[in-house]
This record gives sequence, structure tokens and C-alpha cells, in this order.
Amino acid sequence: MLKQLRNISIYSFVSIVLVTVLVVSSLLVIYIVRSSIRNEALSEAEKKAKIILERNLATHSYFSHEIKPSVFPLAEKEVKNGYFEPSWMSSTYAVREIDKLFKEMNEEKYYYKECAINSRSPENEADEYEALFIRRLNSEPELKVMSEVRTIDGVPYFSVIRRGEVMEQACLRCHSEPGAAPAGLVRRYGDNRSFKRHVGEVVSAISIRIPLDYAFAEADIAASRLSLVLILVISVVLGSVFVVIRRFIMDPVNTIQKRAIDISGDDKLLGEEVPIPPFKELSGLSRAFNRMSLSLRDHLDRLEQKVDERTSELKAANERLVREKENVRVLQGMLPICASCKKIRDDKGYWNQIECYITENSEAFFTHGLCPDCIDRVYPELRSKRKEEDSDDQK
Repeated sequence: MLKQLRNISIYSFVSIVLVTVLVVSSLLVIYIVRSSIRNEALSEAEKKAKIILERNLATHSYFSHEIKPSVFPLAEKEVKNGYFEPSWMSSTYAVREIDKLFKEMNEEKYYYKECAINSRSPENEADEYEALFIRRLNSEPELKVMSEVRTIDGVPYFSVIRRGEVMEQACLRCHSEPGAAPAGLVRRYGDNRSFKRHVGEVVSAISIRIPLDYAFAEADIAASRLSLVLILVISVVLGSVFVVIRRFIMDPVNTIQKRAIDISGDDKLLGEEVPIPPFKELSGLSRAFNRMSLSLRDHLDRLEQKVDERTSELKAANERLVREKENVRVLQGMLPICASCKKIRDDKGYWNQIECYITENSEAFFTHGLCPDCIDRVYPELRSKRKEEDSDDQK
């Protein structure tokens, strides 16, 4: 990874990182906004479903507690036995018809059904999804309500379905056997729909669906508009950032790099300085580079001076060596020497002791001593003593 990064410029690396961060951030913002709008739409749909449900339950309650107790006693005296009129005798019928009128007066498109399995009116017959829920209500007493987003025929809906009516003893007059029900009811709905019920049976469920296609479409439109705005903002931000990076970071760094390459190829450029850019880090780097350039220039100048000094010293030493060699060659030449006293005649015609001549014309020095022959000749008494010492050593 690090080896690969060495082949990428800082500008390219920073550009990739910035683009990645901004794009990911933008996508996250778009997702959050879109999800928030959709969640708000679901919340609104849930509120609408609650209003519809409470309105219709209020209608049921009014029928059960106001109309039926007031009208039924009068009806029993005035109407014939077996008479049935659902418009005021059935709250379910009334709710269904009121709901139709409300839909005609309101542009809101929603689905409301007080559904049942084998319902009295075919309009209230439960579909497969609703029938399954009603069966679960009878097998799972703790189940009360279920809500979710469903897609039906390609349209998303917020669907809520809850427990409906539970069969009571008073209801069995119309729901037990066809013979016990009002004749008018049997003539209207037939003798096989919504009979054979028993007390405690959950016979219906209230199903409501609020369409979400418009709200979701609005969320998608808002997300699209936000995307365009973010793309514009990202483009402006990236363009500005790239200009700033190139102007205030890359250009100074490239200047230092170019000057370093030039100096590495030509020592004469040592000592040249780069301009000091703004900002602490780059100005510090440029000053350090300038100090290094001046320091290398100074060291190179001192090195050249030392080389000149050493060259001069070597030249002088070489000249001394040449002179000394010439002197040695003179001493190695033919020297006029006295056959008797051994004095040597110099170039000026003076006769000098051999020791003095050699000392003056070379770097040799003399130390004096006596050879064995001279010892015998000059100090004969030492000869006998030395022979005695030799004989003792042999013993």
C-alpha cells in the first residue's frame, strides 16, 4: 500500500480522498433526507388511518348507544315482524355508505373495509390477507393490531388492520340460523352468508390502507432536487479546494522539488533559495530548505578552500622532496676525497671533514664510536681485558 502511494502525487491523493468523502457524505445526506420524508409520510398515513378509524368507530358507537335504543322499541310496535332496513338497523352498513359519501366529497384516496369471512354483504368480504389476520385473531387472543407497508399492484400502502367485532349473545338473532333472523334480512342477503356464528368468535377486522405513492414520489423528487443541489455545491467546493491546494500547497512543494533536482545536478546552484510561501508548515519547510542550501554552499566553499590548501601543501612538499632527491644525487656522485686524511672537497674548493660535509648536504647525522681494530690500536690495555672476559664467557 505504502509503495503504491509513493507513485501518487499528493494532489491526486487529496483529490481522491476529498471526492470520496464528499460523495459518500452527500449520499448519506440524501439517504437521510429521503428516509426522513418517507418516515414523515408514514407518520402522516398512520395519523390519517387513526382519524378514519376513530370516525367510523364513533359512528358504530352512535348507532349502538343512541339510535338502536331509541328507534328499535318504536319499530317493534309499528313495523311488521321480519322487517329489516339496514340503513338504520345495521351500523356496518351505515359506516360503509357514509364512507362512500366521504370519498366522493374528499380527494384523499384510501381503503377502508370492515371485513369478515363469509360476510353478510359481499362488499365486506375479506381478501386473502385480511382473512388470514381474522383467523389469527381467533387463534392468537393477544393479537390486536398489525401494521406494515405493503405494495399492491405496484403501489405502496401503509396498511393497518385491527381486531373488529366479537360475536355476543344479542347478535346471534341475526347470525345463528337463517330461521331466527328477520325475514327481510334473509331476503336481502340470502340464507348462507354470516350465519352459524358462535359467542366469542372474532367475526371481523377493520382494514385501512393509506396510499403512499404520492408521498414517496415527493420524497424521491426532494431527494433528486437535493442531489442536484449537492452536486452543484460539491462541484463548487471541490473546485475551490483544488485551486487552494494547487496554489498554496502544490506550487510551493513543486518549487522546492524542482530546485532540489536542479541543485542535485549542478553544484553551482547551491546557495540559491526558494520563495517563502504562506502558512506555517510550508514556510517552515521552505526556510529549512534555504538553510540547507546555504549550509551546503558554505561547506562546499570550505571544502574547495581546504582542497586548495592541501594542494599547495602537497606541492610544497613535493618541491622539497625534489630538492632533497637532487641533494641525494649529488652525494651519490663522484666526490673528491683526500686519500690520507679523508677530507672531502666541496664545490667551492674547500676541504671539509667527511662528517661535516655529509651533515650539511643531507639529512644524515653522525654518532661516534670505535671499531675493534681502533680500540686495539688506541687502547691496547682494553684488548687484554676483553680477551679475559671472552674466555670467562666460554667457561
